[in-house]
Amino acid sequence: MKKGLLSGIILIAIGAFTIYWAMDHSPNASIGEKVNDLLKEDAYRMSEAWYYTSLVAGSIIALLGVRNLLKS
Repeated sequence: MKKGLLSGIILIAIGAFTIYWAMDHSPNASIGEKVNDLLKEDAYRMSEAWYYTSLVAGSIIALLGVRNLLKS
């Protein structure tokens, strides 16, 4: 497998996971999700700054992966 193809797939996976993780821990949760978080032991919500930072970082990582795929 080509190096660019493998690194592109890995970067896309990391970027997609980062975006999914940020959206799953969004500070803009509904009331029902916030109440559900109170019942869980390990649930938390990110601050808005880290939420948007994670979204931007995940997007950049995924775009770099797409670039590597297209170059290979």
